[in-house]
Amino acid sequence: MRANTRKLTTAAVCTALAILLCVCTAYLPLSVMPLYLAALCIFIACRRCGVVYGLLCAAASVGLMFLMTGLSVKWFVFLFMFAPYGIATSFAHKFDYFRLKRGIVRGLIAAVYFNLTFGMIYVLAVKVTGVGLDVPVADWAGKLGGYYVLALIATAVLVPLDVVFTGLSAVLLRYVPAIKDKKRRPPASDSGVAATDGDTRYDIFGYETKRSVETFESGQKGESGEKDETSVDGENKPDDEKNGRADGLGE
Repeated sequence: MRANTRKLTTAAVCTALAILLCVCTAYLPLSVMPLYLAALCIFIACRRCGVVYGLLCAAASVGLMFLMTGLSVKWFVFLFMFAPYGIATSFAHKFDYFRLKRGIVRGLIAAVYFNLTFGMIYVLAVKVTGVGLDVPVADWAGKLGGYYVLALIATAVLVPLDVVFTGLSAVLLRYVPAIKDKKRRPPASDSGVAATDGDTRYDIFGYETKRSVETFESGQKGESGEKDETSVDGENKPDDEKNGRADGLGE
């Protein structure tokens, strides 16, 4: 199977899982937690297939969720927080919580990111489209003591989720193999005969085989054996001298 086909298949599976989780969020009383797992699907698509496939996965998930929920707080959370989160973490995957310094940096980045996106969602939900939303964000903020208290609670919940996200993604990436582009055979010439690349051999699908590597290694061993039969001054010894040394007649 070609690398592009494998990438497309993996991205399609990630997109299907993300859409399924969006359906659970739209039609089941599960709050926004399935969107957190949908961000994990987008992350895997970015890491194993490339950022382009990850963006397509995020766009398809966000678009289909809008068709299911319309303008809602859940859709705003997925659009501004979790979908970009799955893409952004693919670039910050080296900052994990398995080491102290990296964990501190990752925690600070996550806190800043979640506060910025939460503030954007709050402004859109309360100031711009506050009528007809599925979640009364303004009422929640009023009961808890204002926006800053609500933002502090959201940060206290979302940053530990980022720790879980890092560990879960590390486990899942072990079961999703990396997709690498193999070296293809040179294109055919004008005469219709496939061009060759030295001693390189290819299989029926046009990919480089391991036999070419073995042939190259055996050739190097043969050259080293021939060098052992040379004299001190670098000249090849005659055959009769070699044979004489073998049967005791070379003296």
